[in-house]
Amino acid sequence: MKAFSFALFLLLFPWAGTPWGGSAGGTVVAREQQLLSIDSFLRVAGITEAGPPRVLDDFVIFTYEQKSYARHVAIAFAHENFEQKHTFTARARQDRSDLFYLAYPYSRGQETLEYRLIVDGVWITDPHAPGKRTDPRGVTLGLISLPEQPLYREESPRFHSDGTVTFRFSFDQRISPTLQTVTQRQVSASSFHEPRITLMGSFSGWDPFRHPLRRDPEDPAFYSVRIPLPPGQHYYYFLVDGERVLDPFHRNYARDRQHGTLVSSVTVPARSRRN
Repeated sequence: MKAFSFALFLLLFPWAGTPWGGSAGGTVVAREQQLLSIDSFLRVAGITEAGPPRVLDDFVIFTYEQKSYARHVAIAFAHENFEQKHTFTARARQDRSDLFYLAYPYSRGQETLEYRLIVDGVWITDPHAPGKRTDPRGVTLGLISLPEQPLYREESPRFHSDGTVTFRFSFDQRISPTLQTVTQRQVSASSFHEPRITLMGSFSGWDPFRHPLRRDPEDPAFYSVRIPLPPGQHYYYFLVDGERVLDPFHRNYARDRQHGTLVSSVTVPARSRRN
């Protein structure tokens, strides 16, 4: 299974009470940085209970729990002829049974997933399956419809040999029909009309005016801004008509433990490694 594409980073930020998360000196410094596992991502995403499968980027997140103790949970898919069993990971919960979860990657062109769960060796139908289908043998399968993946994926931010970085933004619903705010609220990409977009980040003291994005003359579906950035870790988001929105192209996130909000995170490479 390919690596989980959501690279989330847990950070301790030394906030100084500024409204945009900046310190008194206008910068944000990471004191502690740790690559999170899928388990920690579930915590960030607020998944604490078993429920219907959830599509996140290129993955389907399956969850399972039962009142009695379970030792092993796995899943098998019809398109694999139920020959391969994918084992769930268990997360212990205080005074409750374990929460089992699995991030399963799906491919472009797949429209549905049909599957069954295996709990301690017993094959069952997912009680949270959003759909069900009975096969010719009379076996009930869980069924989930998959959204169409974007027809293209933009590399963003883009690093240039002159030390500048291009940040891009788009409301194209082929990329994402919804945009995620720093408070993890989903906003429809179609709800914005002639928006004002500004890049805010640790590199600008979270200034909401310094780096406005302009419509790309070569592709009017995109907005962009190109700025100089030194190598290292930087944190940012886009201010879109007053909404603090995470980068829809770049799924690296940082989390503020004090305020509970997210920001996008990017590591600018040394110039010798840039395009």
